[in-house]
Amino acid sequence: MLGGASPIHRQHLKQAVRICIGRHIPLGTPIYSICSFRHTACSARAVTHSQAHPPDRQTSAQRNFQPAHAHIGTPHCRSPNSQPFMKAKQSPITGTLDSYPQEVVAAIDTCLAQARELVDCEAVKRIKDVPIHSRYFTDRECVNRLAQDAVATSRPQRALQVLNIAHHFGCYLKPNHYEGVAYHLAGRSHWALIPLLVTTAKHHCGRASVRLLNWNMRALVEDQRYDQLDHAFEEFTDANLPPNRRTFHLLISGHLRNRNLNSAKQYMEKMAVAGFPVDPSTYAVIVAAYRSLGVDPKVQIRAFEGLRDLDGRLSTVVLNSIVQQLLDLRDEKAATRFMLAFDLPGGRGRDHTGSGSTTGLVGEHTPDTLLTRTPIDPLAVKPNAATFSILLRYMAREGKLSRMLKLLDHMRRAGVHPDPPILAALIRGYLAAGHSREAISVVAVLLNTRSPAAAGVFCSMMQVQPLTTFPVDVQGVPLTAHIFNALMSGLLEVMGLKAMRDILRTMRAVGISPDSHTVEILMNFLERVQGTGPRQLIRVLRSFSSPSLRPTIRHIHIILRCILRREKFMVHGCGWDTTAAKYSKKRTYNPKFLEGLILDTTEHYHPTAGLKLPRRLRLKSWFGPILRSVSRQAIQSDRATIALRLKHEAVARSDMGSSQTTFRNMLDQGLHPTIHHYSTLMDGYAKMGDIRGAKQVLRDALEAGIQPNAIMYTILVNGYGRRGKPEEAMRAFRAMIRAGIVPDVPSIDAVAHAYFAVGAYSVARRVLREMWAQVQPFPPELEHADLRTLAVTFRSYSLNPEHGRRKLSMRQQRLLHWKMRAIKTEWMRFEQWTGSRPLSGGIDRHDGYLHKEE
Repeated sequence: MLGGASPIHRQHLKQAVRICIGRHIPLGTPIYSICSFRHTACSARAVTHSQAHPPDRQTSAQRNFQPAHAHIGTPHCRSPNSQPFMKAKQSPITGTLDSYPQEVVAAIDTCLAQARELVDCEAVKRIKDVPIHSRYFTDRECVNRLAQDAVATSRPQRALQVLNIAHHFGCYLKPNHYEGVAYHLAGRSHWALIPLLVTTAKHHCGRASVRLLNWNMRALVEDQRYDQLDHAFEEFTDANLPPNRRTFHLLISGHLRNRNLNSAKQYMEKMAVAGFPVDPSTYAVIVAAYRSLGVDPKVQIRAFEGLRDLDGRLSTVVLNSIVQQLLDLRDEKAATRFMLAFDLPGGRGRDHTGSGSTTGLVGEHTPDTLLTRTPIDPLAVKPNAATFSILLRYMAREGKLSRMLKLLDHMRRAGVHPDPPILAALIRGYLAAGHSREAISVVAVLLNTRSPAAAGVFCSMMQVQPLTTFPVDVQGVPLTAHIFNALMSGLLEVMGLKAMRDILRTMRAVGISPDSHTVEILMNFLERVQGTGPRQLIRVLRSFSSPSLRPTIRHIHIILRCILRREKFMVHGCGWDTTAAKYSKKRTYNPKFLEGLILDTTEHYHPTAGLKLPRRLRLKSWFGPILRSVSRQAIQSDRATIALRLKHEAVARSDMGSSQTTFRNMLDQGLHPTIHHYSTLMDGYAKMGDIRGAKQVLRDALEAGIQPNAIMYTILVNGYGRRGKPEEAMRAFRAMIRAGIVPDVPSIDAVAHAYFAVGAYSVARRVLREMWAQVQPFPPELEHADLRTLAVTFRSYSLNPEHGRRKLSMRQQRLLHWKMRAIKTEWMRFEQWTGSRPLSGGIDRHDGYLHKEE
């Protein structure tokens, strides 16, 4: 079944998949068809598997956690039966109904497990005539408290069943009681249950409220049910209730998150007609939801100018959104200017010495002119946990653990308590720095507050003795899937699929379900590291899918990316020999221009940006249900999917006219291009041999505010190499170095490939030998290795994703120039030996490339 995975890990993958699969549910089945309530006074049907779960009085670890690892019980970690490594403390996220009578809990669970009428439920009949038990369903306050406590359990569907039983007993609740339950469901991200709750409230009360309908709309937005937003707005008219400003803000935010700019504008017009003109709070909503469209300076300026008219919470949301969007572009200096508006310890985003930003975002040597420019004066915005989590995520991605620890100290002094996103960012920072023990320890401590037995078994599986001291106080932080996902994404690179198997087992033991990001992490690992094909990726996605965990556009993106990578290989091939065959007298050059590519295009643009599979492929029958599931939600194409369409047109089909049309259509939709879109266009021009067009795209990217990276320059180097011009390839490589960009494995490999293509094998070997130190220390045992061995070994280093994030110092640039001069000398000797013309002109700084200002 999973033939694409390596033989060593295939069994681990099967076990990981089986952990979360209890039964097969067809793809795209809406949760409402399984959780649909028949709203009679005594009937209900809910999502349930209570027969597979004993009552909450038995701990999850005792029910589900069966030690299955060979190292359990080793001295590396204490046995689960021994004394726990720290005192257990009840976590706020842990919820049980132990304080309620067993008969009450049994009645709720029995109704959940049965699909027949509640009047036929013997457990309900037994408690109806017992006042001490029936009062939990007849007294309004008791019903309200019981429903809210049921939300905190591992089966939040109980809350809806409590309300149905109460209605059956004659307890008529008001809409505000249902609003309180909706608030608690939203606090734990049980968005799929809120529409059911609103429908139940309308049946029980005979009416709805504006707040309930707004909760329903918020749930649809969070659950990405964009196809139902217009119908949710019509419900206000059906209920004879006037929508308020928050209603329109939810609609605008939802359509912007779905990248539907036209619908968002239409609801802004409707909002003005309804008597709610656009105000600063509207701009706050727009800038907060604009991340999916890209960075728009005009939107940021309008939102920033309205900060004075916003309350503290909205002001923080606006600044957080602006900083997040700028960090997405890696524009640290611009983000720091906005960070100065936050009221941080030491005053206005600076430390008390004035030597640098308290965030540590741009280092200790920030120019004084930047630090003295305060965007807001004298207003200061209070940071919240989201502010620090944004900065910590960026630092973790950049591998700046020391700055993360410093920022956590500022957070503690600011009185901000950590939340799950902050701990998730800390875990990613530890893993990026190679401190896996610290990352595992954070999760272990959170597990211990929830289930000491599960924490002990988890440490045994990970073979780690956990630490108990951290830079932040982790006590009281709820354990969520977000934290497990952060640990999983890092440990997969170190431990492989065994890490995912153990983490999924732990999540099941403490009653935490995987989410769509969990599946995305697994699919990314299988596609990038394991080399799994699209068929196996589709099988994994279908195995994990359920009514509460539907496929997303990000899952589709991974599958299409895998298909496109194979399509590119089929058309252009790979390896040095493919290009060398063009210029060799001994090799034969056989280009593959296939008439029927794997992917085709269609006029139905969303959600795959017009990409589709040909009918004759059996893969389409497997991919079809996934695509229909996402299409039913009216999800529009995102920028990543459009980048894949560009790659198909420009790289696979070499149709730059169609690719430019796709690019313009993206701009017309209000989507701002990223560096990936410009790189794809450059690659298309370079593969066609139009280097001038590729360099023009590079200039266009710079004018759009995008700083070129190593990938863009590598495309130019490869373009010259395919044309048999190694001296021009070296010129492009020098331009990259002068821009302060660190050479990575692909860029150095491209230079060596350019010389290899024309038969200069000694020069290619010299390039690898001299540039090796930019990536790893040169292995002494390879001193006399042949060129093939050197190339294969050097390419293996490209698996390190953290390489290439630093900047070249001036000394490093001079050293590289010296090494390249020696390579140039070697190349001239080769030309003299082959009788070719010598290099024309020197390699100077005025070569027509973009350079970093000095």
